[in-house]
Amino acid sequence: MEARVGAASVRTDLVLGSTHPLRLERPIVIASGPLGFGAEVSELIDLRDIGLFVTRGVSLAPRSGPSLPRVVEVPGGLLHAISRENPGVDEVIDRHASAWRAAPCAVAVSLVATDEKSLAALIARFESRADQVRIDAYELDLTSPSDALDGARWESALDEGVRLIDAARESTELPLIVKVSPDAASLRALAEAAADAGVTALSVSGSPIGYLPSRSRTRGALAEGVGELSGPLIRPRALAAVVSVHGALPIIGGGGIGSPADALDAFAAGAAAVSLGSALWADPGLPRAVLESARRAAAARGLSSISDLAGLALSGANERVSE
Repeated sequence: MEARVGAASVRTDLVLGSTHPLRLERPIVIASGPLGFGAEVSELIDLRDIGLFVTRGVSLAPRSGPSLPRVVEVPGGLLHAISRENPGVDEVIDRHASAWRAAPCAVAVSLVATDEKSLAALIARFESRADQVRIDAYELDLTSPSDALDGARWESALDEGVRLIDAARESTELPLIVKVSPDAASLRALAEAAADAGVTALSVSGSPIGYLPSRSRTRGALAEGVGELSGPLIRPRALAAVVSVHGALPIIGGGGIGSPADALDAFAAGAAAVSLGSALWADPGLPRAVLESARRAAAARGLSSISDLAGLALSGANERVSE
């Protein structure tokens, strides 16, 4: 008779990637944006329950935010336009490097750049201050705007997205995570190109684009007009995106995960780790709940590691979500 696996004995650690591997103690990632740069949330969530904290987006020079309103509620989530507001790389390091050094989890900085030159300079600035900054990985945000695409997202054109990935990979030896949304063009081809370039993992945690008129219907509900969607309404699209890139490279699955059951769906769709975002505002205990639920789910199947849950819903299936 096969011995049962106890939930407490299920392993939580994992390694993402091979050529530039990133080791995490837990398959729980805090998405870039909702919880700032880390120090601001030290009393809100227990960072010992997560594997990777991804900071808010950082650019070479300061970026101002859009006019109000920036956030409106929509059925099943939020529509928002934050425009990657941040004080610039030097001030971010000065304010937050000490918190990153003390963090009980891995830390990734989310990189925001409108062109390759500024991206290379941004990475160089971080690495020139390596004695002050402990960074375990970079996240390259392809949902940010590109000058070459007249302000459209990098991910909206395969060639441009790959060009930025190559520029990032050439600028650092640290693990590199590429962030995309379900809106990304030619997502499977992008994932395969990222794998060829030595990218560590693909984070399918970006927000799809959305629009809503104001109540008067004389302008957009957001001052910026078009915004980004987050919350439960995007979860099926995010899961479809995870399925479409499964097998190309390790996946961090996110978008609309608000409960342990939602996280188990992401694992089953092929995610090696799950990314939690705006749901943490309402439930700061979600990381621990997800971890415990995943351990129980693995134990119930006789699995020794949470990593073994990845892709269970795809077992034996040959079909792939069309792009």
